[in-house]
Amino acid sequence: MIMNLLNILSVDFSETLNSLIFFTLTSALLAVFMHKNRERIVEAYVIMGFLVTFFLSIRQFFSVSSSGPVKIYASQYQLVSSQIFVDNLSIYIASIFVFIGLMASIFSVKYIEERKREYYPLLIAMVTGMVGVVFSGDFVTLFIFWEMMSLTAYVLVAFFYNRWEAVEASFKYLIMSTAGTASILFGLSLLYGMAGTLSFTSLAEILRMPDFRNNSWTYLSIALLVTGFGVNAAMAPFHSWLPDAHPAAPSPISAMLSGVVIKTGVYAMYRTLTLIFPLTLYNWQIGLTLFAVATMIVGNTLAMLQNDIKRLLAFSSIAHIGYIVFALAIGTIPGLTGGLLHILNHASMKALLFLSAGALIHTVKTRDLDTLSGIGRKMPITVTCFSIGAFSLAGVPGLNSFVSEFQIITAAIDAKLYIYAAIMIFNVLLGAAYYLRVVQILFVRPPTDVSQKAVEASPIMLTPLIILSILAVTIGVYPGPFVETLRKIAENLLSSS
Repeated sequence: MIMNLLNILSVDFSETLNSLIFFTLTSALLAVFMHKNRERIVEAYVIMGFLVTFFLSIRQFFSVSSSGPVKIYASQYQLVSSQIFVDNLSIYIASIFVFIGLMASIFSVKYIEERKREYYPLLIAMVTGMVGVVFSGDFVTLFIFWEMMSLTAYVLVAFFYNRWEAVEASFKYLIMSTAGTASILFGLSLLYGMAGTLSFTSLAEILRMPDFRNNSWTYLSIALLVTGFGVNAAMAPFHSWLPDAHPAAPSPISAMLSGVVIKTGVYAMYRTLTLIFPLTLYNWQIGLTLFAVATMIVGNTLAMLQNDIKRLLAFSSIAHIGYIVFALAIGTIPGLTGGLLHILNHASMKALLFLSAGALIHTVKTRDLDTLSGIGRKMPITVTCFSIGAFSLAGVPGLNSFVSEFQIITAAIDAKLYIYAAIMIFNVLLGAAYYLRVVQILFVRPPTDVSQKAVEASPIMLTPLIILSILAVTIGVYPGPFVETLRKIAENLLSSS
């Protein structure tokens, strides 16, 4: 076993992914051999692993920005070899994944009270799978890490397996995700049959040939891939697993699912549609725009009807996936810039909202909004942080999500997609309506007998909430460096098409 571990660790996946794989394997070994009474050691080890990996990811981001993409092949036969490909887009998304994983792991110190030896290795393994997806340079490598991410996510959704709600939600997630995976595999089989390779760069070169541009099999493969990735991204009409999984999962896992797990599907769409099927050669804009519009309408409309705070946040995530997919469908540099920025803004703010909601639920043991009425008077810091996240996603100026939502809307107007821009504006207003309602319930309404007994969350739980709140204000007030950096990534994406 030790020799196998050393062989795996000797493989170069680039420094960020190397670190995650190392901490995933060693934390699992530590959990197996560690005495139950010392499971706090596993907890501290995994948090340290996230912290080390986050600093490595930031360092690698600057390295890739200055020196160019990293390409690592598993063998000398590059056409069929597994590949690791790290460019600005990859390391940007990976840094978000690791950062949100770090916030969730810190919050979990007080939230997860049992089976920490199982929970923490699974959490870092899920993040390893996600980072592996964005670092993949071919579809085979992507699929292996995709399955690693999915399997750990199923288990973590059902972490409280003594509750039927958790088992049912995990099973539904498993069934729908498996259907999405089958769609991806069918699409990949068509691509391999046509091109003889699953390397991203090789596919991009081959599918630029005139014979493939009007080929019905090529468009079928696009449809199958978008469907499969759309299931993971909770894009309508493939979204129904998400509102069930969020309430059933531990709140830190809800933050991971909504903040970053669904972004792997979004990343795969951004990478595939800009690199392999560029809009200049393949006309997928209208179809993707209709999916985006349906997703934002379904998400916001159903969110307005919820009285379970975690289900409301889940439907809101679906709506914001609609905004991000719409940004891709615009197909311009300003549109992609807004979409990439909204990936960061939504990931951080939805993590903030779910962790804040988790602190409320952990204290009073209820998800019902009416029962949580007035709890802001007893938990002012927690609810203030929640309000910052809510106001941000509602599009309030001065907070981060306003910047990205405004960027997407103006990009749509510049692209003469006036009707769709108006639909997005209407949906942003719908989002503002239900978020303001939630804040009004938590802060303004009189407290109930349950909320009257609440006490402020522990300092450990509050730490990630405060960090994420500061991030919301920082990007909202000073968005220039973020927008400029992401504009360069968007230019690189479109220049490769």
